[in-house]
Formats: sequence, C-alpha cells, structure tokens
Amino acid sequence: MLARSGFLRNLGQREWALLSILLVALLGLAWYYFLITPMREEIARVQSEIDQLTLERNRGLQAQRALPELRAALAQLQAERAAFLRALPPEERLYAVLNELSQEALRSGVVLKSFTRSPTSAPVPEVRAVSLALQLEAPFPETYAFLRRLEGLSRFSTVSGLNLSVAGQDLNPTLNTSLTLTLYMLARGTQVEGEGSPPGGGR
Repeated sequence: MLARSGFLRNLGQREWALLSILLVALLGLAWYYFLITPMREEIARVQSEIDQLTLERNRGLQAQRALPELRAALAQLQAERAAFLRALPPEERLYAVLNELSQEALRSGVVLKSFTRSPTSAPVPEVRAVSLALQLEAPFPETYAFLRRLEGLSRFSTVSGLNLSVAGQDLNPTLNTSLTLTLYMLARGTQVEGEGSPPGGGR
C-alpha cells in the first residue's frame, strides 16, 4: 500500500495527464456502450413501431373512405343475385324441355337418338341443376344448326362435354355427337327476397 502511494507521489505532471486522458477515454467508452447503444436500439425499435402503426392507420383510413363504395357494390350484387333467382324456373319442366329439343332437332334435320337425365351439382345452394346427356346423329351442317339452336334454348342452361365422331367416308359424312345439356332451376324451399310474382324466365 505504501509502495503504491509512493508510486503515485512519484508520478509527474505528464503521467498524471496521460492517466487522466486514459480514465476519460474509458469512461467515454463505457458511457457509449452501456448508455448510447441501448438508447439507439430503443429509438430504432420505437421508430419501427411508429412506422407500422402509421401504415396500419393509413390502411384503415383508406378502407374507411372506400366503405361507402363497397357497401353500394355489395347492395348492387345482392340485388342482381335476387333478380337472377327470381327469374329462375321454379321447377324442372322436363317434358317441355324434351318437347322443345325434339322440335329443334326436327327443324335442324338432326336425329335425337337418346337422352339420359341425371341430377348434378349447382354453383350455389339456391340453385338446382339437372343434366341431360344427349346422343345425336346428323351431317355436320345439320349438327351445327342444332347446336346453334341449342345455345338459344334457354338462358338458364349450359352445353358441355361436346364430342364428335365421324361415321363413314362420304363427302358429307354423318356425325355421331354426344353432349351434356345442364338445366338450372330454383332449389326447392328457396325464398327469394322481393318476390312479387312467381319466378319464371325462359329464353
């Protein structure tokens, strides 16, 4: 202890100045690493949270401004959906459809060889669908004319699964045609908003 005290007393002004500078530098480094660095990290974290909150606020304001337009678009879609459901046929009316198919085939010169009825899935719960698998026989011009007539049969029907095969080697050979005609109608027990008249809608 006495030796250390003697050592300190023997230090000159230059040594004391260097020692003071060293102590100040050590204190500065400690202050930087233990105070400034954590403070900067905290500032960066808070700024990141502020930026995220600002972004969410701006999105909320944009959504709030667009809300009236979204409500109007939703109301328009609901009105169009209700109008579509009101226009759907309330029942299958298979006899009328087959009678119309037979008449169109006769006008077009097509032989309606067979048909098979089967229920199928509909795109929405309020709609019921029935498929008719048709087998036709006729040359190409007559087949094409019948298909064009079939497209205009009803706005609540679709044609799919068209398959053509040639029978014979004539210049105007007979085509064997198979296709599926899907009919759509209102599902049983469905209540449509704004019903003022019975649903119908044909062509």
